[in-house]
Amino acid sequence: MKPNIYIITGAGSGIGAAISLQLATKHSVLILHTKQNKAGLAEVAKACENKGATVHCHFGDLANEQTIQAIKTTLSNLTSHLSGLICNAGFPVWRNFDELDEQGLLHSYQVIVQASFNLLTQTTPWLLKTKDITGQAGKVVAVSSFLAHKFIVGSSIVPACSVAKAALESLIKSYAGQYASQGITANIIVPGYIKKNSPDHQPLSEQSIQNILNRIPASRLGQPDEVADLCHFLLSDKAQYITGQLIHIDGGLLL
Repeated sequence: MKPNIYIITGAGSGIGAAISLQLATKHSVLILHTKQNKAGLAEVAKACENKGATVHCHFGDLANEQTIQAIKTTLSNLTSHLSGLICNAGFPVWRNFDELDEQGLLHSYQVIVQASFNLLTQTTPWLLKTKDITGQAGKVVAVSSFLAHKFIVGSSIVPACSVAKAALESLIKSYAGQYASQGITANIIVPGYIKKNSPDHQPLSEQSIQNILNRIPASRLGQPDEVADLCHFLLSDKAQYITGQLIHIDGGLLL
């Protein structure tokens, strides 16, 4: 039995960590990435290995081409196929037009859009090859944000995130359109407010949390595992006829 091979970016905490754990089985090989959360990724890798998965870790800024080439080299050395590419890396930039500079805007684009483009183009041959092995081509799931759809968040305007995530959604839809006839599916998950556990996350005050909850019809934050469950479904055989779709998981935030 050929293993399921997955690349997951931004896997050191939160949604990326939850997706990694969801996909970890004795039949899976995970290529995990984080920019600098080495302790977090080591913990995720150990938990995945405890579930029987083989894990390879990569560190570095995805805006740097060398980081993507290192991931591709690992993939190339391991196998000729790729079951799934999960583009999850990203970061919030809570700066409005008065505070944001061109470099900040460009960096968001590079990490979220340009890096995803490079990963897609570099790994497509492996995604296509999976069809020869399993009968179905590999799948792509990108993680966007409600900030691509809601442009005023409380008193905040966040153009860098809004632009980058909206561009990511268009990129994945375009990719889905080109490769649907060859069996690759590509979809976008759009989370709302999801509970954070990254080491650089600054805890919010009780009042700030309550202000967020007041915006959500479901009156609670989402859990990383809930997003991981959706991602797992989109990577499964049951989602073979779903491609090019935005799927919101936000407790009704955008209603």
